[in-house]
Amino acid sequence: MSRPEHIGPPELFYNEGEAHKYTSNTRIIEIQEKMTERAVEMLALPPDQPAFLLDIGCGSGLSGEWLTQEGHHWIGIDISAAMLGELGRRSCAWIGSWSCLVALLSLISMCNLHL
Repeated sequence: MSRPEHIGPPELFYNEGEAHKYTSNTRIIEIQEKMTERAVEMLALPPDQPAFLLDIGCGSGLSGEWLTQEGHHWIGIDISAAMLGELGRRSCAWIGSWSCLVALLSLISMCNLHL
């Protein structure tokens, strides 16, 4: 099965309806929370200290929602306007310096590689 990004532009797969379905899917939410928690563990951020994070490829902001709940500040960027529209329903802006930059899904993928 081909990945969507290899077949066509993001708006083909992540239009407003699909973005909303993705963001509302309880299984997707659960998976994103677990992946985000693991990614933050791997970053070894200082405990009990909020970090300033840039989520590259943030989609609809599900990972950012977890980051906010954990006391971190974040901002997200994504190629899909519809996914960013879903993101706009969340509070996720910060102006300041960054503690680190992380593409959460990329970090997880890198750790699953067999080197």
